[in-house]
Amino acid sequence: MDFLERSTTNEDDASTSWLYALFAANLYRFCPQIDTSSYADIYRRLVTSRYRASDDQLSEALPIKREVLAELTSYIRQIKGRPGFVTTFHTGSYRILSRVMYMQGLNVAVVMSREIIAEQGEHLFAQHTKMKDVGKLQLIDADAGNCLIKMLGALQNGYHVVIYMDGNHGAAPTKDELDNEEVPFFNCNLVVRKGLAVLSYKRNIPIFPILSSLDDQDDTFYKSYPVISPNTEEALKHYTSRVFRTLYNHLQEVVYPKPEVWEGWLYVHTMPGKRERNKVKRRYQSYWPCRVGTRYYMMISPRYTCQEIGKLSFLCMRKWKHLTRQMKN
Repeated sequence: MDFLERSTTNEDDASTSWLYALFAANLYRFCPQIDTSSYADIYRRLVTSRYRASDDQLSEALPIKREVLAELTSYIRQIKGRPGFVTTFHTGSYRILSRVMYMQGLNVAVVMSREIIAEQGEHLFAQHTKMKDVGKLQLIDADAGNCLIKMLGALQNGYHVVIYMDGNHGAAPTKDELDNEEVPFFNCNLVVRKGLAVLSYKRNIPIFPILSSLDDQDDTFYKSYPVISPNTEEALKHYTSRVFRTLYNHLQEVVYPKPEVWEGWLYVHTMPGKRERNKVKRRYQSYWPCRVGTRYYMMISPRYTCQEIGKLSFLCMRKWKHLTRQMKN
């Protein structure tokens, strides 16, 4: 990904890279109401946000305003005595949430993909070791078959478990529809595995949603939402639906005014969506020119197929997109 971003040689290339094509197709699929002429700007801000999240993680001092940190730590202190699932998404400066938590004395287990653990795990533990009077840190492999058992074990040992609900790794939905839950997200539906909600329901484990975003001055802030707790009078089916609809409503609330804060636009197509039950063709189909190095492609949305094309076809298609955008405006 980073290579593709660095390989862009001018401003036009930035709006026709492979990642941009993925981003544009996903944004159009879920939020067709957003004017396509703003896509390039949103994408550039998204790239900036990604690097900012990485820099925040490496920073020795917490890059958060004092009043924002005070509000977040106040919420964390309130949940300290009741271990549960701290659910978040890849928005804003999501990477330092677990750090703020163990700095407040909480024992924290973070669920991550095996790839991210290999890439960041050593740094996270080294950073944690340098600190004094903090809670313990544990990393749980989201790709492991015993992930849920590990999460339950951590909870029983007094850890709060941090989960990225929109991760594209880990316990993927199965073919068995009984294990999956369909969740509305903007103009489409996503399919998620029920495991988190089922574990919460059967073991009476609370869910604490916390999301990061940017304020009007583009400074990091965190929003803590009311706890989601199982109710003995509520059926498991209803609780499961309530959990995921509530969490993804929170994500929509954060993303809608600032689409650039969510990294998911780059990979939401890898998250299962609702399958068409009939053979009726989709009414809307878009074509996006993209370039990778010296090779040229046409991405077809919303099918996410890609076809290599010649340079002349690429230039004509890009010019056509530009002209139609001007006509629309």
